Amino acid sequence: MFKFLRKINFFLKPKKDFVKHNEEKIYGVQKGLIFQVYWKSLSIGKGPAVILKAFDKEILKFDCLGKDRGHYHIAPYYHFRIYFIEETVQDQIKRSLQELRTNGMKYLALQKDQKIKDLKVDIEQYKKILDLVERKLISFHFNIQKENIKSNPN
Repeated sequence: MFKFLRKINFFLKPKKDFVKHNEEKIYGVQKGLIFQVYWKSLSIGKGPAVILKAFDKEILKFDCLGKDRGHYHIAPYYHFRIYFIEETVQDQIKRSLQELRTNGMKYLALQKDQKIKDLKVDIEQYKKILDLVERKLISFHFNIQKENIKSNPN
């Protein structure tokens, strides 16, 4: 179905955007599974972001950029943006963490790469690392946002 819809240009392709990662932090869950957390700068906005990666492949990516800009991507359809219904960055962070907690394993299991599908995730370690990811996303939002406001008071 996706192939047909894509072929008839049913889905709009987002413009290529220059992406800048600042203050990147990597959290290893186990061999082959990490979270990449950073402050993201796009032409449409700035904010905290997180990627779940398995064997260097992006599985889920969340860009918490605020009202009408925050969105996420699900592999392998990274060229599609799914916009948050949540309006604030704080609520988008909460939603991102909820998705990672409840659906992270599901999306790992749905990948075409057998190595990723066969990954036996240490769930307790995954949850523990997610708590660190959440703290870092919140820290980025409040600390970097505050610095940006100070340097650009308009």
